[in-house]
Amino acid sequence: MLFNNFIDKITLTCISGNGGHGCVHFIKKNKKLGKPDGGNGGDGGKIIFVGDKNLFTLYSFKNKRIYKAQNGFNGMKNCKTGKNGKNIIIKIPLYTILSYKKRETKKKIIIKKQDEKKILILGGKGGKGNNFYKNSSNQKSKNYSLGEKGKKLIIKLKLQLKIDIGIIGYPNTGKSTILSILTSNKPRIADYDYTTIIPNIGIYYKNYNKYIVMDIPAIYLKNGKIIKNKYLKYLKDCNIILIIMSINNIKEYKKNNLIIKRILNKNKINIKNKIIIISKYYNIKKKNLVLLKKYFKKKKKNIFFFNKKDKEKKELKKQINKIL
Repeated sequence: MLFNNFIDKITLTCISGNGGHGCVHFIKKNKKLGKPDGGNGGDGGKIIFVGDKNLFTLYSFKNKRIYKAQNGFNGMKNCKTGKNGKNIIIKIPLYTILSYKKRETKKKIIIKKQDEKKILILGGKGGKGNNFYKNSSNQKSKNYSLGEKGKKLIIKLKLQLKIDIGIIGYPNTGKSTILSILTSNKPRIADYDYTTIIPNIGIYYKNYNKYIVMDIPAIYLKNGKIIKNKYLKYLKDCNIILIIMSINNIKEYKKNNLIIKRILNKNKINIKNKIIIISKYYNIKKKNLVLLKKYFKKKKKNIFFFNKKDKEKKELKKQINKIL
């Protein structure tokens, strides 16, 4: 997976192919024009959207916003119809909302199934060759028609994701490190605040099942007030929330826990399963560490002390697997 791979809204310009033109041609007999045998033009390519369960972000559209299908080929002699233009197939994550205007009417489409197809724009119809226009009164027709122009549509894509494992916490607590341990995503990790400014997405594997993991940008306080984080909406009905804390004593834990509770409640996040991870515990004084462990044991909290050791990595995955 790529760093900063999360894009949840994007606008695409989609253009279907033009239809090919009809052909004017006659069979030659003894240097004279015979019957018309000009073929029809092929239809222009369509714009088709397809659901793909293996996609979890709109990142693939970051550098390509315009999609144009191939034009239909012109008709040929011997009544041969031109080839249809190639369709453009655009793969999107399941449950992505497609919004567009058609004849001044706003429309929305959601693709919910794997490989489900929605033809958003038809290609222009191919024109007719002069063979099509011949009749009993016009045996040597020179009539033909041009192919129809393709259509253009501005389509807005809005991602809807079901997150299985969410990661939240204060700045510089090790959230991105946890993501990199659970998934193949290698986000930017640094010893300064706010290295994650947009969510990072990764995939956690348990046997043959895939689970979406999202690292939310850090909780940010300004003058004691919580700054709104628009990405928290993705954690609604999340199966597991990993709350990452870097603390020195019980007082700090209580303060952090209270603020995080307020944030989750304010955003109507339904916590099904919660694991609190105390990261960088090597910074905690031995006396305070003993007191913390006693406090958590007494309160029967699902707390996990984590410091990137292989044994701890396995134990964290074991705890997550028990819930999934």
